Amino acid sequence: MRAGLVGFPYAGKTTLFEAVAGPSRSGAIASVPVPDPRLDLICQAVSPKKRTPAHLEMVDDAAVMPTPGSGRAADFAASARRVDVLVHVVREFESETVPYHSQPDPKRDHDSLVSELLFADLHLVENRLERLAKSQEAKKSGTQEYLEKALFERLKTSLENGTEVRRCELTEQEGDLLLNYQLLTAKPLVVAVNCEESQLRQRNAFEDSVASSGDPVFRVCCALEKELAALEDEDRSAFLQDLGIETAASGSLIRAVYQALGLITFFTAGQNETKAWPLKDGSTALKAAATVHTDIAKGFIRAEVVGYEDFERLGSVKACYDQGLMRLEGKEYRVRDGDIINIRNKS
Repeated sequence: MRAGLVGFPYAGKTTLFEAVAGPSRSGAIASVPVPDPRLDLICQAVSPKKRTPAHLEMVDDAAVMPTPGSGRAADFAASARRVDVLVHVVREFESETVPYHSQPDPKRDHDSLVSELLFADLHLVENRLERLAKSQEAKKSGTQEYLEKALFERLKTSLENGTEVRRCELTEQEGDLLLNYQLLTAKPLVVAVNCEESQLRQRNAFEDSVASSGDPVFRVCCALEKELAALEDEDRSAFLQDLGIETAASGSLIRAVYQALGLITFFTAGQNETKAWPLKDGSTALKAAATVHTDIAKGFIRAEVVGYEDFERLGSVKACYDQGLMRLEGKEYRVRDGDIINIRNKS
């Protein structure tokens, strides 16, 4: 999963990237481990040779917002399509050095981004409809192009009315039809409000509006977080506690991205390696097996499942097995967040 930071220049994208990726990162892409205390407890019980957390790939300045007259709208859309989720960094802090919009206004800046995304999608949809209008296949009921034409006509109306694709009701088939087009307003969107340290505990109507729409939003002082990222873990934890910050920027961002993408985590607990795996909420045991390895999915027999709550209560996977709390589940079992899974397969 790849999250791209977007926004106007000087909003704090790179500062947030450095805070999340840490001082050891190089370049504009970083693989960030997903903090999860459940993995720590499982590893304490299993004592594996290798501990592997889930990872999130972060892209700094994935797409720079085009300023009026810059002619960069096409470049912006092309770069934004390369990521799975957009993280919009909006400026709330005051700064005389910022040349774009001297007065901070998160709502204005966010509305500008949404308008840009809507425009890019509308342009793509209109171009596709022009091609479909010339296609004979699009006139034959039941063909893929016929279904595409009906879908894109509906989306065109929605986009013109300012409705993003992710807010439209789509069937599974329609969602599959759109996969190849990478529509920007179909991508999950996270909002990071970059504020002063003194504003961290505030919340305003803009954030309430974003949250009520279903998009994750969190408040962060990127400059402070960058300083904290350079500290040793123990010192960082102490500073966070002194400042009254419950979660560091990396945790807040990753939690928001997980929420936006609809992800949960399952675990495999082996003595050679214990690992956390991200998975789409609602996925089956077969999908979890394929996430581990396609060959394991091909030879799937049963999934041995231990619920995390049972593991936490008894303190070990073995104790759960001994007390009959391991469940044998089939391919269609819906994986729950925190499940510890071992796949029986034919290999």
